Order: sequence, then C-alpha cells, then structure tokens
Amino acid sequence: MKILNASALSIFKMFVLGVVGVLAFQTFTIQVLNREVYQQETKNIATRTKNIYAERGQIMDRNGVVFADNLRESRNAKDFTRIFLQGKLASQIVGKVGYNGVGSMGVEQVFDDRLRGNEGFRVSVTDSKQREVFGRSEDVAAAKPGKNLVLTIDKNMQEIVENALKDGVEEFQALSASAVVVDPHTGEILAMASYPTFDPNSKAQVVGRMSKNDIVSLTYEPGSTFKIVTAATALESGMVDTNRVFPFEKTSRCWKFSDKSKEICDSHFHGDMNMPQAMEESSNIVFAKIADEVGAQKLYSMANHFGFGIKTTEIFNGEGKGKLYQPYELTRDERTLKTMGFGHAVLATPIQIAMAYSAIANGGLLMQPQIVKEWRDSQGNLVEKSKPDTVRRVVSEKTAASIRHMLSRVVNGEHGTAKQVRSNKIPDMIFGGKTGTAEKYNKEIHAYDRELQIASFIGLAPVEDTRYVGLVLVDEPHTAQKHGGNTAGPIFRRIMEGIYYHPELSPVSHRMAVVEKKSSCDDDYVGMMLADARQLAKSKNCKVNFVGKEAENSRVISMRRDVFDSLGTTLVIGPVEANKMPDLKGLSLKDALEVAGNVRMKVEYSGKGRVVAQFPKADEVLRKGQVCKLTLKERG
Repeated sequence: MKILNASALSIFKMFVLGVVGVLAFQTFTIQVLNREVYQQETKNIATRTKNIYAERGQIMDRNGVVFADNLRESRNAKDFTRIFLQGKLASQIVGKVGYNGVGSMGVEQVFDDRLRGNEGFRVSVTDSKQREVFGRSEDVAAAKPGKNLVLTIDKNMQEIVENALKDGVEEFQALSASAVVVDPHTGEILAMASYPTFDPNSKAQVVGRMSKNDIVSLTYEPGSTFKIVTAATALESGMVDTNRVFPFEKTSRCWKFSDKSKEICDSHFHGDMNMPQAMEESSNIVFAKIADEVGAQKLYSMANHFGFGIKTTEIFNGEGKGKLYQPYELTRDERTLKTMGFGHAVLATPIQIAMAYSAIANGGLLMQPQIVKEWRDSQGNLVEKSKPDTVRRVVSEKTAASIRHMLSRVVNGEHGTAKQVRSNKIPDMIFGGKTGTAEKYNKEIHAYDRELQIASFIGLAPVEDTRYVGLVLVDEPHTAQKHGGNTAGPIFRRIMEGIYYHPELSPVSHRMAVVEKKSSCDDDYVGMMLADARQLAKSKNCKVNFVGKEAENSRVISMRRDVFDSLGTTLVIGPVEANKMPDLKGLSLKDALEVAGNVRMKVEYSGKGRVVAQFPKADEVLRKGQVCKLTLKERG
C-alpha cells in the first residue's frame, strides 16, 4: 500500500513538473522569442483608431437661405444624414448625396471635394471592457469642415419659376417644361428649373429623368430663337442692313429656290419685308435668304463667336455642347445653309441660347454663366467670391441695339408673334424677345415630326436697360396652339409678373436699369408741375414725350423710358388741384404717394401692386385733414 502511494506521488510530481515546463516554455516564447509580436497585439487590443466626422458644407441661396444641411447622431463618419431644407425646390441644381457621403448629383457632385472637407483621426486607449480611457486618448488630426457654397440662385425667384412651370405643364398638357432667368450683366443664374422634378429627401423615389436639368443638358434645334445670330452676322458684316427689303414670293408662302431641293415655307403669306419686319413675323424665308447671302463661313464664325458648339462652362453637371456644322458641311447641298438661317441645321443647349441673348441685352458682351456666388468657411467668413467673367465681345453696341429693337417688335408690334407676352399687370414694362418652335426628330418614322415639338420663348425684361433675360421651353405641348408665343410666352410673362410684384424681388417702383446710367437725362419727374418738367428737360437737352391732359395745374403722375432710346422718356401727366382728389388708379404705390403728396394728404393703403380703388374718388373736393385710402392689387 505504501509502495503504491509512493508511485502515485512520483507520477504526480512528474506531471506537475511537465506542466510547469510547458508554461515556462510558453512564457519564454512569448516574452523572449516572439516578444515584439505579442507586444503589438496587446497594444492593438488596448488601442483603437477611428475617423472623426468632417461637417459637410452647407449649400444656400444668394441671401443665405439654406438648401442643404446635415443631421448627425454621433461623431462617426458614417453616421450622418444630408437634409434638404427646401424639399423639391432647386433640387436639380443642388443634387443629392449618396449613401457613402459623396455627392451624386448637381453641385453636390460637382463641388464634392470642397463641400466634403477632411475627416479627422483619433487614437483612443481602451480598458479590458473596451471603454475609452480619455486621459490617454487624443485627436491626432482635427477634422476640417467643408466650405459653405453660396449659389447665385434666389430662393424666391426659384419658387416663382418652378410654380409657373408646373402650372404651364398642366395647362398645355406638355411632357415637361424648363426655364432659366439670367442677369445679363454678370452672367449670374438667378433661377433655373425643369418640371417634373424630384424630392432629394425621399429614399424611395426613383429619380431617373426628373434629375436632369434640361437647361444645360438638353440638345435641340433652337428654331427661330437662333435668328438673332443670322441678324447679327448680316449687320456686323455690313452685307444686309435693316432697310433692305426682300420681295415676297409671288406664287405662294414658300420659297422654291431649286427644282431639286425641298422648298422653305413660312406659316402664312407676309409680303415684302425688311429684316425687322421679318423678325417681328418670324419669316423663315427672309432669314434663309439672309443666311444664303452672308455665306457659310461668316454665319459659322458668328455662331461660334456666340459660343455655339462648345460648353458654356465646366461647372454644370451634364452640360451638352450642341452641334455646329462646319462651313463645308453647310454647303454640301443647296438647302442646309439656308435652314441654319432660321435655326435648323444647328443643335444648341438652352443655356447657350440664354447667354447669346444676354449678350444682345448687355450691349454685345458674351458672359460666362455663373452658378457660384461665393464660398464661405464654417464660421461664415468669406473665402472666395466669384466675379463676372466676360468671354469676349461678340457684336458692337450698335448691332446689339438694332437687334433689341427687332425683339421689341416681336412682342409689341402689330404683327408680332409674341403678343401674349404683353402684360396688363405691369403695363409700364416693355418686354422684348423671340418665339421658337422646333420639331423633334422621331426615331420611329426617321424624320422630323410636326406633332412632337419644343416650343420656346426667350425674353428681355425690359427690352432696354435689361434687368433679366428669361428662357422658357415647353416640351411637346398638346394644345390647339403649340406655337412658342402661345405656350412658352405666357409662362415667361407669369414669371416676370411674379418677380416684379414680389415684395423682396421687385425693383423699387419697377426701376428698370440694373447698372448706373451715365446719361444726364435720368431725373425723376414724378410730382413735378408740367411747366417745371418741360423746363428741366429743355435745360438738359433731354428728349421727353408728354402723354395725357395738359392744363395749368397738370403734374407728372408717372414716367417710363420708351422702347427706343431715340424717343427718350415718356411722362404721363394729369391735373392735380390742391383742393381736389387726384386720380391714382393704375399707379404704383411710389407714384401714388408722390402725387398724393402734392395735395398734402395723409395716405393709408392695403395690399400690393397697383392702385385699383381709392377713397375719396377722383376730382372730389377734399376736406381738411381727410385721409386717402388706397387698395392695391397685383392684378390690375
């Protein structure tokens, strides 16, 4: 029994010594042979690294209204949400951010690097329960927030444009509609949209076609809106002037210039016409003849000078460049050059057309379109400010003025194709512009289809001292009258009426000049006695046209610059007696207050727009201390 106990004890001792030996060997391996390996593994267990989220820059309108901002639940770089505070408004401009935090559309994509900023880097030491030991943790590199992007867009104007497009699509049963409003003196885009659009906050909505901004991405035959290029070529080359009369085609409303080629037709019979008349009535025949006379090389060079065939800038996501045929391509047959004269045989983008008309509006300078007004840091400090970028002079001031006069006839002339652009709401606003109706190519029939059209109107508001250039496109309107003057034109008018009657957008008393005038004939005559107004105009040798009843007590009750500089300023006059109520109906608030001030009457008013009702009535004898009450409405 004792022998067995001694044997068992011996075995147990050997087992213990073996275990101790194994542990000793393992310890030696860990602490000596693989010391560095296990030290690094231990360090990795206790140390964690993570990125620090960099705040993405805001996107806002020119007045600081925020379009895009961030929602973040933690400091984790992946734990954030981009929120679009204005919903669908300007979504095609602003764009979206993908699930990975990278911009995927619009300016979110174009300027992703500047908006995204730089993520920081933090090293943290954790205990056995993976809790961070803050005293031993530190930020190795601080996160740098992205820059804030200030757009040239005005939120209020953008809203007016988008609402007008939505209403227009419904009214004209169109596939879509697009519009842009540009400041022609700076190239700044103040509003730009296509309808239908999309909601960037929606996770479920399939965006597809609705994300495209047709103003920059659509390539189409501009049709008659291109006629200003043909007119500019003729005037700048001196080959055709505004007095040159083109005889009508005696047999029909079509010009059959060759037995082999397809004839060129007008919508109706016109008779003899010069260039301004042809622009007013949109004669394809006359502009085809002008193109034929100036030749392929000159017409191509002028179109290229205006910027057709190339992108306007590199800042637009998905911008097209159109197609400008070379002179040898235009002369391969007898017809192609002639059709280019009225906007066929050329492909353009809407933004190219808008900038070309801006050059006519500002006196001949082609401006680069601007969508970025400035960049600011996260504290709101100015980092970078955009400046107007003049590409080149494309036509002389004289040529630009001549074309503006033609564009005025399109809207205001007896036979103008855009009579529906005239506004009863702002009668002192003289618009100018051009209609266009282009047939779309139908792939099924392999030809241009009269039933599939893009109707357009591009206007200058006002036609002289232009403050805004606006382009409207209506894609495939399905109404009896598909012409640009009957579809796109009214939408343009509603946009401008909305702008001029908006309390934050409207120039004071509809001031039309966007730049300071150098003329000495810019005095404010409103409220002056007729004799004093005449004397002032005479002393400065200013051309003034008086309209209204002339009497000894007549005063100037309103004024406007006329369509043509040569006709000077138009002053509306009327009798104002100190003891009688003047007629204030139809006046702007500013002019009404000026006139009422002449009879020293206290005025109370309600509403906005123009005076539609007044108390006391016109010519009533006034009592001492009587209060004048005016009602103003946008629709007068």
